[in-house]
Amino acid sequence: MLLLAVLVFSLDWEAVVKPGAERKKAPVQAVVVDANKLDSEIKRQKQLEQEKQRAEQEKLKQLEQAARAAEQKRKQEEKRIADLKRKQEQEVMRKKAEAKKQAEAKKKAEAKKKAEAEKKRKAELAAKKKAEEEKKRKAEAERKRKAAEQEMQARLAAEQARMAAQRQSAMQRMINEYGQYIKEKVQRSWIRPLGSSSALSCTVEVRLIPSGEVIDAQIVRSSGNPAFDRSVEAAVFKASPLPVPPDREVMEQFRSLRFEFKPG
Repeated sequence: MLLLAVLVFSLDWEAVVKPGAERKKAPVQAVVVDANKLDSEIKRQKQLEQEKQRAEQEKLKQLEQAARAAEQKRKQEEKRIADLKRKQEQEVMRKKAEAKKQAEAKKKAEAKKKAEAEKKRKAELAAKKKAEEEKKRKAEAERKRKAAEQEMQARLAAEQARMAAQRQSAMQRMINEYGQYIKEKVQRSWIRPLGSSSALSCTVEVRLIPSGEVIDAQIVRSSGNPAFDRSVEAAVFKASPLPVPPDREVMEQFRSLRFEFKPG
């Protein structure tokens, strides 16, 4: 269109309109100048067209690059979303696995705790039963011990009573025996007073020391005959030392001795 416009403006319209007329000859220089302008214009237009094409190509290239970048970004975003989704799924699976693991661990812990509690309960029951059995055994042993001790004490008491009775009987026999010895010795030492009756009797109390020596003799029940009473006292002193038992316990009963004196 530019070229057409240049040609239109550069044509000699007078020569065209008047074909038979004589054309005026244009200067050669003007035609050359117009051709140069036309070439320059054509070149400029071509340059402008090329620049435009280059600009469009650059723009297209930029658009393609932007499209590729957008596609790459989209793919990256899709990859990021896919990775995020995969990570979320993995996290969900991990959490589920962890929750399952924790649930199993909790279940095992509860089962272990329950087993330990049951074991402890059984152990406590066994210990309680053992303690009760031990308590019963000790109580039975204590009962038997006390029964044996009571039986032993009863036997000991019976034996002591028997021995005491035997001792008492032996002491009494010894007392009677030595009392008779004393009476006989006093009888042998007695001198009958003149005119005294053989039917007279008196009770005399004699005090002795462990050796049998007489330290005192008194009539505690008189015969009614003073001479007879004095003769009995004299006979007691004359018979000193009197026979006394070697047993100290029996001898204690002879420190103060009372007996009835009858002649013959």
